[in-house]
Amino acid sequence: MNDTVKRDNRRSFPLFLLVILLSAVLGAAAGFFSAMAADRGTLDAIWAGLDRLMEVITPWAIPVCSAVLLIPGFVLYRAAKKGYAAWDQESDDAYQRMEDQLSYALLLSSLVVLTNLFFLAAGFLYADILTNALCFLVSMGLMMVLQQKVVDQTRRMNPEKKGSVYDVNFQKKWLESCDELERAQIGQASFRAFKAANGACAALWLVLVLLSLVANIGLLPILVAVLVWGVLQVSYTLGCIRLSHRGSR
Repeated sequence: MNDTVKRDNRRSFPLFLLVILLSAVLGAAAGFFSAMAADRGTLDAIWAGLDRLMEVITPWAIPVCSAVLLIPGFVLYRAAKKGYAAWDQESDDAYQRMEDQLSYALLLSSLVVLTNLFFLAAGFLYADILTNALCFLVSMGLMMVLQQKVVDQTRRMNPEKKGSVYDVNFQKKWLESCDELERAQIGQASFRAFKAANGACAALWLVLVLLSLVANIGLLPILVAVLVWGVLQVSYTLGCIRLSHRGSR
């Protein structure tokens, strides 16, 4: 076993080292040329243009994004509900299509939350605060209605599922009502999300470091990115440790 471990490490290390060296060279080159090519007047013009763009779109962003995302979400929910009512209890493809429709409806509701949070923060700088906050509350209320209807429909299709979206322990109760296959699927999806988030954090850190060379953004954005990355790594590792102890018992 030890020989196999050493052999695998020797086989993989050269490619790993090459990737690290190429990444370092490309990062250094990008930073150097960005610093050389940066012109303060150009950067100021870019920031001024972004400010004007945000001033135009922010007052309307929450209502427009909510309509673009929530309307298709409700359409998907209605399609799944109508399909289940007409389901013959035999076609697996039809059932899978309904589950996909509900899943995409939930995805759209999650995107509503992200866009709302961003433009709520932008509203403190570029829009009327009270109007923007009112639009935020209305949009979040509609988002909660969509999520509640999707979860309720999922429970009708799967009577063994438990939990209400308005319950503070909803996620725990929902997970406890899942069978082993569903929990395995959740675990696989979570690991993929962990890998994607790791890649996103690394890319964000690199972009912020390069941006700090050409613009006075300070260390706070970089610190925030590293903190998010650290929370991701620590929570995942501690979760694995806790679950391994639970499994040994």
